[in-house]
Amino acid sequence: MTKQEKHKKDPDFIEEVGQEAEEQFKKLKKKFKQVQEEAKEHLDGWQRERAEFANYKKDIEKYLEGAKEKVKEEVLLQYINTVDNIELMMEHAHDAIVKTDWYSGVENAHKHALQALKGLGVEEIHTKRGDEFDPKLHEAVEGGGNTVAKVVQKGYVLGGKVIRPAKVRVKNSKK
Repeated sequence: MTKQEKHKKDPDFIEEVGQEAEEQFKKLKKKFKQVQEEAKEHLDGWQRERAEFANYKKDIEKYLEGAKEKVKEEVLLQYINTVDNIELMMEHAHDAIVKTDWYSGVENAHKHALQALKGLGVEEIHTKRGDEFDPKLHEAVEGGGNTVAKVVQKGYVLGGKVIRPAKVRVKNSKK
């Protein structure tokens, strides 16, 4: 019997090897728990970052949508100002000009401009003399009171949102 075989049969040797194996097992078990905890921390961190990124993406999309709407409103307001100028020109045209083909062309351009606005979802705020003043739809430029005396400039809405209030003169209604 060799020396090594003798040690294998020795109870002290077997106990010593068993203790060493048990210590190694405990160390490996402890290391395994550490690695599991680190993996869980990394997974939790990754999931948090993923959720934060998803929220960031939603915020950016919302911001871009708002910016798009704002740019659309600004462009439409410039277009509306052009329509205002055409209407002003038509309103102050002399009778001699009104009877010309040129004026008919201006009227036609005005009609198409209004159709284009309507096609883009822009609607006029229909306000007339005698209507009740509504600060959500109207901007008082002169006077005081609760009744529209005169519409100075038309107002417009886009998708239910006022993009330009109607500018009006107001007065107190007689009761």
